Amino acid sequence: MANPDTTPTDSPQAEVHTAAGTGSGIKARLAAVAFVLVVVLAECAVAVLVFPSADDTAAMTQAMLAAKPDQTSQPPAPPDAVKPDEKEEKEVDLGDYDVSSYQPLSDTTLRISVHLYGTVLSESETEITTLLETKKQRMREQVLVILRSAELTDLTDAGLGLIKRRILEKTNRIFGKPLLQQVIFSEFSFLEQ
Repeated sequence: MANPDTTPTDSPQAEVHTAAGTGSGIKARLAAVAFVLVVVLAECAVAVLVFPSADDTAAMTQAMLAAKPDQTSQPPAPPDAVKPDEKEEKEVDLGDYDVSSYQPLSDTTLRISVHLYGTVLSESETEITTLLETKKQRMREQVLVILRSAELTDLTDAGLGLIKRRILEKTNRIFGKPLLQQVIFSEFSFLEQ
């Protein structure tokens, strides 16, 4: 025989708890909706008070344009004129490099051929020439390692930016100071076999 106190439908107390539970759930949802509504209204009020209107923005733009001097009356500087604070750069030959690099993932061999130049400040030209003679083999080894370890995506980059930066960094580290300003690829080719 079943105990009538254990079934929730037979007990009047169970009905009171169920009705009270439903009422408190609705109150909680209403409180959450009210909170979200208050936050949204507060954000709207801040936006209206803080951000300028379209008319204010247009007035500020007009004031800025009126305060800016007219630059069209000044003649443009010639493009090849050297500014006094800019130093003249010279190009130095860094050599030819031919490398074969096996790519195990694609089971292919890359044949890379480059001719490198570097730019140096004119006052560093004699120093770089001396360093190139004394540290030629170390520099050659670093360039070959960089070219061999280059990924196919690095080699297909139009500007060869990553490879240039690596060569510039390693070469200046070998020289002991940042003498090279930039690396230039005058000839570059690679063939995948």
